[in-house]
Amino acid sequence: MINEVSIWNIAIIAINLLIAVAAICGFRFLFGKLAGVSTTVELSEKDNQAFGISFAGGAGALALVLSAAITGDAAANLLTEALNVITYAVAGILLLKIGSLINDFVIFHKFSLKNAVHEHNVSAGVVQAANFLALGFVIHTAMNWVEQENWQGLLPVLLVFIAAQLILLLVTRLRTQIFSRRHNGESFQHAIEVGNTALSIRYAGHIIGTSLAVSAGGNIAPYLHNEPWLSAAIWGAVGIALTLTLSLLSLIARSAILAKIDVVEEVDNQQNVGVAFVEAVIFIAIGLLLGGVLA
Repeated sequence: MINEVSIWNIAIIAINLLIAVAAICGFRFLFGKLAGVSTTVELSEKDNQAFGISFAGGAGALALVLSAAITGDAAANLLTEALNVITYAVAGILLLKIGSLINDFVIFHKFSLKNAVHEHNVSAGVVQAANFLALGFVIHTAMNWVEQENWQGLLPVLLVFIAAQLILLLVTRLRTQIFSRRHNGESFQHAIEVGNTALSIRYAGHIIGTSLAVSAGGNIAPYLHNEPWLSAAIWGAVGIALTLTLSLLSLIARSAILAKIDVVEEVDNQQNVGVAFVEAVIFIAIGLLLGGVLA
C-alpha cells in the first residue's frame, strides 16, 4: 500500500521532472532565438557542425543547471517547490547566456565567435561548447553549495559565477600569452578564427578542467549565510589556488604521458587533434581528481 509520504515524494519528483523536461524541450527553440537563427536550418539544411557542437555544449550545461535546481530537500508545499525549481532554472539559464556574452565580447574579443559559428567554424563551436560546459559545472556546484533553496540563495550563486568568470578569463589570457611567446607574437584568437580545431580542443579541455578545479573549491570554502560576499571571496581564492595546482599537475602528467612528443609542433602547427584530445583529457582528468580528493 502506498503511504502518504510516498505519494508526496512521487508528487515532488513528478513536478521537478516535469519542469526539467519542459526546460530541455524548450531549449532548442530558445537557443535558436538567442542566436538569431533557425536550429532546423543550421543543423539539417546547412549541416552546420560548428552550430551543432555549440548547441550540444549548451544542452549539456542546461542539464547540469537543471540537475542542481531539482536537487535538495523538498519545500513545504508543491507550489513552493515548483517556484523554487523554476527560479533556479531560469536564473541558471540567464547566467549561461550572460556567460556566453562575456565569452564572445570579453574573453574572445578580437573576433566574433557567434559569426564564426554561423560560418561553420568548428574551432569556434568547440570554444563555445567548452565555455557552456565550464559554466554549467560551476553553476551546478554553486547551486548545491548554497543552503537556501529559494531566491535568497541566488546572490551567492551570482558571486561565485563572477569569481569563476574572472578565473576563466585569467586562464585564457595566460594561454594567449603562452601561444604568442611560442609563435613570435602570433595571436591565439586568430588561430581559432582561422580554424585550428586541435588548438580549440586543447583549450576546451583546459577550460573544462579549470571549471572542475574551481568547482572543487566549493568543498573547502564555507557557506556563510550572513556573509555571501566573504563566502564567494574565499571560494574565489581557493579556486585560484586549485587552478594553479591543476596547471602544475597537468604539466607533470603531460610530460609523462606525451613523453618524446613535441606537443607545440603537433597541436599548434600540425593541428593534430589526436594529441590535442590527449592533452584535453589530461586537464579534465586532473580536474576530476581534485574534485574527488576534496569531496
